[in-house]
Amino acid sequence: MKKLKLMTKIYSSKKRVFSHIQREIEEQTKDLNVTITSNILDDDGFITIVLEGEDEIAASNYIASLFGESKKFGELKEGDIIKGYICSSGKVGFGLFVDIGIKSPYQIDVLIPLFILRKQLVDDKKIPVRKLIDLFGLINNFPLEVILEKVSIGTKKIEGRLSDTQAETFQRWIDDGLEKLFVLGTSKETVQDVLKDTKHHNDIIEIETVGWMENVLTCKFNTNAKGLIPRIGKILPKAKFEIFSPAQINKALKD
Repeated sequence: MKKLKLMTKIYSSKKRVFSHIQREIEEQTKDLNVTITSNILDDDGFITIVLEGEDEIAASNYIASLFGESKKFGELKEGDIIKGYICSSGKVGFGLFVDIGIKSPYQIDVLIPLFILRKQLVDDKKIPVRKLIDLFGLINNFPLEVILEKVSIGTKKIEGRLSDTQAETFQRWIDDGLEKLFVLGTSKETVQDVLKDTKHHNDIIEIETVGWMENVLTCKFNTNAKGLIPRIGKILPKAKFEIFSPAQINKALKD
């Protein structure tokens, strides 16, 4: 028997998304000698599955590669690269917390200190954390990949930084100069349907999926991301929206 807590968080339309992920797991493991004996949506929004069968290890490793795997606190070590979700955004002024699924025997989130965020995102410019959150769209449930820098079992604290890949992604978005609309809490397929229904599909160059329920829409030149929210938002009332504006970021760096 192999128990696996997936590092994929469900926080909106839970029943529908959970069913979709269940079907995806079954499809991805249909050729393996393994049975999914338990498939539970935990209270914290993460999925725990139990696998049994001759190929349970292979299936577990493959599923973890697709959805990520939440490790226990004692298994973590400095240098680990882990996917997580922003939590408690804007509630403290000394950094940003990232939920990596550790809830038992106590909840521990990864802290990215403010001075690290400044170094990685704004060339060490002394910008307050809440301004960084606004500029980069760092709202709750946005997925981030982090590298663990300090893991202290004694103090029950973890500190980290953005992975190189994650930092490069933000820089790539800045460099392309196009506004982006973050849409959290719904699938890419649903976003595509809504764009067609509202006749805004021609305003979008690309939809980049950064998580199962998290999408980044790249707007065409001269398309205002903020202007799309009223039209899309009325069809997706449970979704969360945030704007990523390279122009605003560059302006903040020059001020």
